[in-house]
Amino acid sequence: MKIRPDQIEGVRPEQQKSTNRVKQPQQAFGDLLNEEVEKTQQTQQTQGLTPPPVVNPLLQTLGAEAVEQVGGDEQAAIGQMEGLLDKWDDYADKLSSSGLKEAYNALEDISGEVSRLKEQYPDMAEKNPGLNAVANELDAMATAEKFKFNRGDYV
Repeated sequence: MKIRPDQIEGVRPEQQKSTNRVKQPQQAFGDLLNEEVEKTQQTQQTQGLTPPPVVNPLLQTLGAEAVEQVGGDEQAAIGQMEGLLDKWDDYADKLSSSGLKEAYNALEDISGEVSRLKEQYPDMAEKNPGLNAVANELDAMATAEKFKFNRGDYV
């Protein structure tokens, strides 16, 4: 089949029309994009001129509740629990570096201290349930570690 120039001329205007159709949406998109960019630049410029509102956090202190004073018994219990946590740190150090006998002695000391704490403050559950929960957790940890020692996990 031969292609004649008059046939080519008839097809070219259709191709140009289709390319113009494709270019028009791109131009429209470009125009829309430019408009949006200009809008955002204008809003940024106007926002840059006004300072942001300043809120003083100290003005909201009127809504805060007063903190209750911690009693002498509770303060002593907190001090003992802090000492117990320090002993747990020492136990972990002894378990990793020293011998098992020293670590087990430290664990026995922790267990005895937790028992004394619970005996000294039998009404801790009613007065301060949070401290009671910490004491129960320390007791459970000591019991679990004793079980691990007796089972031979650290040998």
